[in-house]
Amino acid sequence: MNESLRMVIVLSLIAVISGGSLAVVDNFTKPKIEVNKVRAIKTGLKQLIPGAADFQKIEIQEKGDKFVVYRGLKDQQLMGWGFILSGSGFQDKISIIAATDPAISKLLGIEVLEQKETPGLGDNIKKEDFRAQFKGLSVLKVIGFVKNKKPMPGSNMIQAISAATISTKKLLSIINDNLKRLRGHQKIKQNRVK
Repeated sequence: MNESLRMVIVLSLIAVISGGSLAVVDNFTKPKIEVNKVRAIKTGLKQLIPGAADFQKIEIQEKGDKFVVYRGLKDQQLMGWGFILSGSGFQDKISIIAATDPAISKLLGIEVLEQKETPGLGDNIKKEDFRAQFKGLSVLKVIGFVKNKKPMPGSNMIQAISAATISTKKLLSIINDNLKRLRGHQKIKQNRVK
């Protein structure tokens, strides 16, 4: 057998075996990953919407995008909203939970579900001291940021992560743009007072 043909056959077999192995591993791990994602969302919602015991899922189609929204309830009383939001970051996709009060006027906080920002810089968006800045900010106006100093009280701004302002901008864009779009959506309006 020709040496070139033998190399092609061997490499093809290696590729088939590797691809098959990856498919088996993917089929085995995919359900576990999904269970862990659901668990992370429920844990985040419970932390961000105090007092809520039940979370009703609502799916919304808006301008070609699909959003998942949760109504946080306690004894059928609306305690707050949890929005699963995602968009592009500096490196890759950022996915968060943004929780608001029942009127969708004030942030109760954010939780980072998924991010692949630069380690030691942009990935600081997941740190508690950075995320704590969002609590109490208005979603009725744009949330902005300042660099290298604390924002003025009542300014509706956060302090950007030093040397990672792109990650900060991207995160704020995800929050500002999506909550503005979703606030007035018909499905949200229908479910505010129930």
